[in-house]
Amino acid sequence: MRNMSLKTFLPILIALVLLVFPLVPVFADETIANITVNVTVAPVAEITVVPNYLEWLNLNPGSTGTSQFVEVKNSGSVNVTSLYIYASTLDDETTRPYGTGDPSKYSAAGVIVIRNESDTIPQFVGRIEWNWTDSINNADFSGINNLKAWGFYKNTSFEYVWAVGAGSDDFCNSTGAQFAIEDDPDMGTTATRTPTTTWITRDGGDENFGYFSVSGRAAFGGEDVCVAVAADCSKIYIYRYDKRSGFSTCGNSAYLTTRTLTPGDIYVIPYLNAFVPKGIPAGILKEGTLTVVASY
Repeated sequence: MRNMSLKTFLPILIALVLLVFPLVPVFADETIANITVNVTVAPVAEITVVPNYLEWLNLNPGSTGTSQFVEVKNSGSVNVTSLYIYASTLDDETTRPYGTGDPSKYSAAGVIVIRNESDTIPQFVGRIEWNWTDSINNADFSGINNLKAWGFYKNTSFEYVWAVGAGSDDFCNSTGAQFAIEDDPDMGTTATRTPTTTWITRDGGDENFGYFSVSGRAAFGGEDVCVAVAADCSKIYIYRYDKRSGFSTCGNSAYLTTRTLTPGDIYVIPYLNAFVPKGIPAGILKEGTLTVVASY
């Protein structure tokens, strides 16, 4: 060992140093370059409703279901506002279903009620009541001019007698036409079968309907509603939040909300339910549709 030469010792020393001290990595210098990105979003008006399918099963006549809510989301890229809703009842229920015993002749949309956050009493999205072809015993229609049709407005377990009178041309969409309703649930007596026109105003008409504002009447919970009377006087259509052309003629037609929804914003319809009147045959009603509309 003493005679080990420097030439022999030096490589051994270097090897030991490399074993004891790991190699220190050597970093290369870096350089950068930027990529500029630009994205343009096209203006698209779109709303989405969730859930988009609702069902109520095995409800008894004269009862209500479990209330539900629906979210309306602005899924587009522009602001939307002035939401309203209408039912497919008039398209689904084109003929008088009374006496058929067939549940598919009745629109499911016609038994759905709704309210927004500012109203307190839910109203039908769009319900048809057809004329009663038989006479109604003990009825007093003396308050209606040119009487043409009568029937029962059914709100779950209660029924209210209504009547319509035609204008001078014998149609119910013309000037002078009348709509009247009873305030007391029907008990078969004259006192509960005397419809009146109090707080009911004809706001106008078109080729299909005459449009009436109804306010403060007990049959509708004292709330504002609209009644469209068919030109041939064969039926009435009850609604609240339908602002389509024609139906908006009624002074009581309202928006669900006039709030501006920015992209991604959500409006919640707080109450939707099924109110099944008495006298509807058992089975599956004809599937209906509720359509939400927004302006932009």
